[in-house]
Amino acid sequence: MNESVNVSSKTKAILYEIHGALQRFVDTGEIGSIFINKMSLAPEERQEIHDFLGQGSIKITLSDSAEPAEWMESGIPGIWYGVFYDQTNNPILETIEIGKFPEVASSQVEDIYRGLKTLKLGLVTNRE
Repeated sequence: MNESVNVSSKTKAILYEIHGALQRFVDTGEIGSIFINKMSLAPEERQEIHDFLGQGSIKITLSDSAEPAEWMESGIPGIWYGVFYDQTNNPILETIEIGKFPEVASSQVEDIYRGLKTLKLGLVTNRE
């Protein structure tokens, strides 16, 4: 990472952590999460991170849940911004996810089994 990046020392430390996590993902396939709102970052430092990473074109929204969430692709492939909300739509957790896509957004095995049953019932019901 370029040492001449003009950001705060806290922001630079987070960017190095993101860099390390992305390198581990490339080397081993290990996915990771960095809990941004759990760190003592000023709003300006959070903005520095967003400005440095940029914004991609993909947005994933989980709306049918007790805790809705959304993930936005950063401008760097493999790095995602995640925000989890409470029932009143207030942000409760902000993350940076490292991986091909946010794992939490992937289909859960239980949901896939439920979908398989629904599909099978639909096929049996609509048999000619």
